[in-house]
Amino acid sequence: MQLKSVLALIGALIAVAVVTVMYFTLGIHWVTLIIILSTVIVGYILAAIGASFTSAEGFSEFIRGLLIGWNSTANGFLLLALIGLFAPVAVAAIVGVVLGLFTFLSIVKPISQNEVYQGFLGYLNWFLPMSWLIVGLGFVFYFISFLLHAVTIGKVNYLKIQGLAADWKTGTFFIKGGLISNLNPIDTAFNMGNFSFVDYKSSGWHKEHEAGHTLNLAVFGSVFHLIGALDENATPRGANAYSERIAESNDSGAASNNIPMWK
Repeated sequence: MQLKSVLALIGALIAVAVVTVMYFTLGIHWVTLIIILSTVIVGYILAAIGASFTSAEGFSEFIRGLLIGWNSTANGFLLLALIGLFAPVAVAAIVGVVLGLFTFLSIVKPISQNEVYQGFLGYLNWFLPMSWLIVGLGFVFYFISFLLHAVTIGKVNYLKIQGLAADWKTGTFFIKGGLISNLNPIDTAFNMGNFSFVDYKSSGWHKEHEAGHTLNLAVFGSVFHLIGALDENATPRGANAYSERIAESNDSGAASNNIPMWK
C-alpha cells in the first residue's frame, strides 16, 4: 500500500472543519464525546476495510487523514480549554494550535518518516489530552509491575522483572517480565503509549514495533489504540490489524502488508 498525502490531507481538513464547528456550537460536552468516539470507531473500521483492497487504497488514505485531523483538532481544543483555566486565552490558543498542527503534519509522508519529527512526536504523548488515557494506564501498569516485584523480592518468577530498556528516540520505556507483561497470552509484547510490556518468554524486546504504537497513539489517540488492540486480539486478523500494519512500518518499513507511515 502506498501513502497518498493529498487524499489524506483532504480528509484531515474536513475533520478539522467538523470538529471546529462542534467545538463552537456544542463546546466540550458529553454529546461531543459520543460523536468523537463513534467517528473514530467507524473511521477505523472503514480505513481497515479500505486498506485491505488495492482498489480502495485512496479511500483508506482519505479516512487515515480524517482520523489524524480529528485527533489533532480535538487535542488542540482540549488544550485550549484546559490551559485556559489557569493561563491567558492567547497562550492557551497558541499551545493548542502548535501541538495540534504538529501532529496534523504526520499526514505528509516525508514528515511522518523523519526521525527528528518522530522523536518529538513520541514524547508529546505526555502533553496530548487524547493520549492521556493510554499513557495513564501504562503508568499504572508499570507501577503495579514494580510493586509486585518489590513485594515478592523478585523471588516469584511470574512476577519478577527480568529487565528494563528504552527506545529513547520515541520515549518508549520497556519492562520485561512482571505481572502485566506476562499476562499477554501470546508471549510477545504490547504497548500502552510510552510504556511497553514484554513477556518474560519473549525472545526479544520488539522495540521498533512497539515504538511504532507510541507514534500511532500521538497522531490517532487513545480510542484508536484500544480499537486496534481489539482488532488484533479479538478478531482473526491478528498481525494484519490496521493499527498493527501501521506500527510495524516503524520496524520493517513498507515490507509485506505494512502501511508505510513511519518508514
